[in-house]
Amino acid sequence: MVRGRPWATVRPVPGSEASQAKADQPGVAADEVQRRIDELEMLRRRVLNVIPHALRTPVTTCRGLAEALRTASEAEIREEIAPALQRNAALAERLLDDMLLAAGVTTALPTGSATPIEVVGMATSVWEEVAGSRPLEVEGEEVRVHVNAGTLERILHHVLDNAAKYGADPTVLRVRPANGEIVIEVESPGGELAEVMDIGLVTEPFYRGERAVTRAAGLGVGLPVARALAVHAGGNLHVGKGHRGGLMVTVELQRA
Repeated sequence: MVRGRPWATVRPVPGSEASQAKADQPGVAADEVQRRIDELEMLRRRVLNVIPHALRTPVTTCRGLAEALRTASEAEIREEIAPALQRNAALAERLLDDMLLAAGVTTALPTGSATPIEVVGMATSVWEEVAGSRPLEVEGEEVRVHVNAGTLERILHHVLDNAAKYGADPTVLRVRPANGEIVIEVESPGGELAEVMDIGLVTEPFYRGERAVTRAAGLGVGLPVARALAVHAGGNLHVGKGHRGGLMVTVELQRA
């Protein structure tokens, strides 16, 4: 089991008194099998609870656009319908990959060569996509990381989207070099954020705090996926309390 999962159970250390006492009890093997079955069933329910809601919008949109092809003109297909189909198909593909990654399916990890990518430029572009005209304070100069471009975009999308949904203004983006790496900090101020999310569980797949459910729509996979992508790229992701009472997400990636 993965440490920290809310559905995990503590296993006795081999050779310890607790382990020996457990081994001396009849039916231990059957109990272990049932425990694993229960854990897998809980994970299965969590995945099935979010997949229909996540995929319904892009799939329904693609179906409607496909039906519109029957009566649309060539210009409408080229200028409106085809781009919309591409956007929604890409969204459905990304949602599916995110849920597979959150469930621990490593084959959903991105492939491709790492290249030098500018962080601040991509981050500001992603912020405009997820937050519109809301303010983003940038501290630090432009730096480059050595990572797959799609990987960096997905990491930034999940981290900044989380800040836009649950944080107060202004969100702060700090970028700095440290020990051969690039450290990217995204701080979302506001006391409410600490209450919405349990920092100890926020990077666990499919976990959403009680108040997070009522504040904004979500699947509980954003930060877990961002962390999986960062680790896959040779870096890491940490979550803690911000300086102003909100959440601080720190991403560490290889410096170009």
